[in-house]
Amino acid sequence: MKTKINLLIILISVVIILTNSCRRPYECCIWEKETTSMNVNVGKMNSEISYQNTTSLDSLDTCKYNLFRINMSFNTKYLPYETCSCPEDSIVGKIESILIICNNDYNSSFKSGDTINSMISCIYQKENGIYLEEPILINDYLQSYPNCNLRINLFLNQPTDTTCLQSFTIYYKETDGTIFSATTKPIYVTP
Repeated sequence: MKTKINLLIILISVVIILTNSCRRPYECCIWEKETTSMNVNVGKMNSEISYQNTTSLDSLDTCKYNLFRINMSFNTKYLPYETCSCPEDSIVGKIESILIICNNDYNSSFKSGDTINSMISCIYQKENGIYLEEPILINDYLQSYPNCNLRINLFLNQPTDTTCLQSFTIYYKETDGTIFSATTKPIYVTP
């Protein structure tokens, strides 16, 4: 009799565990967080090899192109309903596109209003909070269809022809239709 009761308790426990776990396939999981806003700031790296240490720039400050950094950061909020436990599911929507536009003539290859993604590298903060060690081209990053990251740092790969006042507009879109845009402060960028 005790054996039957113990087996019944074990069976009921297994049923409870199974009914409370995520039953949907990975592709159908409900996300835990959603992106609510995007912020952009500009900074000057302290050296060409230190991608994390930067000083904030104010409007009309001057910065050499290879020390210039745009920091994209995202705010998120928790969704109030059941979620799956997959770590890849941490944020709503995968990044569909990021377009970086120069708002003034940059050099002979990139004029005002041009998309400059081909000359932008990035470092991003992974889901575990650790940054990628070396920059990769933004287009290579986007080809991997990544989840939204809390921080993405953008870097210029080409010099300007001359010192020029420059600001950049960034358009960000997720696969779920979420769209944000922001424009950086105007900064004098030097070759």
